[in-house]
Amino acid sequence: MHFFAVFLGRLFAFAPDEGGYLYTFNNVYSLPINTGAQSGSGWITAPTIFLWVAYLPAKILNLIGVSDYLSIRLLSILLTAVSLILLLEIQKGSQRIGRVSQKVIFLSFFIPSVFLWTSVGLRESFIIAEIAAFLAGLNFLFRGMNKKAVILLFLGSYGLLSTKNYLWVVLMAALITASIILLALRTYRRQVIRLIAIGFMVPLITFAGTTSQYALDFIFNSDISETGLRSGDSISQIYVETPDSGNSAGNSAGNSGGNNSGTYSGPNSGNNFGIKSGNSAGNNSGNTPKKELITFHGDYTLIALHFYLIDNPNSWFSKALGVFKLDKKIQSLWNEKVQAGLIHKDKKVGTDTSSFNGHILKPGKIDNPISMIWPAFVFLFGPFPFVGNPGIAIGISSLESPLWWMLYALVIFQFYRLRRVKFWQDPAILFTLIFLAGEIAFSALVEVNLGTSFRHRSILLIPLVFLYVRIAQRAHEISGNAIEKR
Repeated sequence: MHFFAVFLGRLFAFAPDEGGYLYTFNNVYSLPINTGAQSGSGWITAPTIFLWVAYLPAKILNLIGVSDYLSIRLLSILLTAVSLILLLEIQKGSQRIGRVSQKVIFLSFFIPSVFLWTSVGLRESFIIAEIAAFLAGLNFLFRGMNKKAVILLFLGSYGLLSTKNYLWVVLMAALITASIILLALRTYRRQVIRLIAIGFMVPLITFAGTTSQYALDFIFNSDISETGLRSGDSISQIYVETPDSGNSAGNSAGNSGGNNSGTYSGPNSGNNFGIKSGNSAGNNSGNTPKKELITFHGDYTLIALHFYLIDNPNSWFSKALGVFKLDKKIQSLWNEKVQAGLIHKDKKVGTDTSSFNGHILKPGKIDNPISMIWPAFVFLFGPFPFVGNPGIAIGISSLESPLWWMLYALVIFQFYRLRRVKFWQDPAILFTLIFLAGEIAFSALVEVNLGTSFRHRSILLIPLVFLYVRIAQRAHEISGNAIEKR
């Protein structure tokens, strides 16, 4: 992970939002407190004091000379390591049931997209660590390990509320639902009361006392139905030079020529980049090049990679692509897209939106539960390999989908293999199943873009792996109790 974070350098093509988080990191420590530092990233509702503490390890690295982007990436790797340690701590009690458990935990963190999101400076590593802390704390609470439970439950809940409040709402809905079931069954009453106090009430009060009024208004005025009405389209507009009337058709954007300025505007970016145009010097002598504005729908990764290779030809990443001739492949795809845009009457080019892998998703509606089935299916299983004509990023991402299918199958098989265990009576398993169902249902209601949906699926990793190891742990506990009774 460390090598990969360094290897990427200042490349944000695979994580466009990373630039916004980097801006927050570089400005959040300024005094007087500047809430504008958070406006360009997902930290918009996070308490400033939370960010000061959360980013402190990265700030220390930055102060001793580590570059800003690498500092926040190393923090992401550290948080991921903490998540892994917490899961392995739970797994220790299940070794007799399945020696493969530890391998499953390690390998799941190497699912390509999870590896990527936890190696860059996004919020995913925070979310993964916070959910892991909460589930580990829950597990410790019902096993009588109260000191560990109190710390982890509070940190997980308050951290998630500060990081992604809507996901915290899903977590609390699962907590309340599981608590009602357990109280109705008249089991674990003392632990349930502690869980509600430490996992729900104290973090909420702490958050209300540390965040801004703007953040509170933003949270309480949010509407799920409005969130699902957002446009899922990703639009980038670029000026490219067109061939002169006297030029041959082959002299189009991207072929041999000089360095001419172009303007790029797309998601999370207001930068200007240089564009190589396709007019040869002999054919255009003395002529003013004509420019056309092409609108790209999707394909942000291709655009960002194209400009990165132009602006950073000597970077490690560019050289690595050159070794495998991938730079030429990217340039070829870029040329095809530009040609298609120039030919199109509206000067538009976009990915296929009619297939399973269209980049625009249609979310379900809360008043029509049946409409949520297909979005939930896409969230869990998409994008689908070798289907339709997706952009370069979705096409590559689809190749890892079978790895997620395998993880789902492993968890289901774990339930089946240990089916004699009364796991429905285990509070930790019950809560995690409810939380997992809530995550899927919420995503079916709000995800409008396939790329974003694909990234958000990474948050399923911790609940799935936790279920896998907790089922084995419970089976070991029951087996041990049976032996003691004999």
